[in-house]
Amino acid sequence: MRKHLLCAVLLTGTLLETGCINSHHAARREAAVVPADHIVVMEAPPEPKREVVGVAPDESHVWVAGYWMRVDDRWVWVPGHWEARPRVGVAWVPGHWDRAANNRGWVWTPGHWE
Repeated sequence: MRKHLLCAVLLTGTLLETGCINSHHAARREAAVVPADHIVVMEAPPEPKREVVGVAPDESHVWVAGYWMRVDDRWVWVPGHWEARPRVGVAWVPGHWDRAANNRGWVWTPGHWE
């Protein structure tokens, strides 16, 4: 658990320093009721922020929308960014928060390429 807390602290510093993060590299915390690659929080996430999406650097880039991440008991907005498609024909599936199956909290499913 300490390792995951340290990762979250380092992630926050990197996020504040760079202003963006690849959502599939977000810090993850283990939980007994969900797979280890999910984050579970008790408070519902805020509504997503509206973002201004500029022009893509080129046709190989895809907009990865911003999202809320829970860090140190508070919500932190991870801004959207353009990301190069890893190979032709794949699409970005956005990360999202869902109500936990047991209705005890919210579960983060990271974004990924399909």
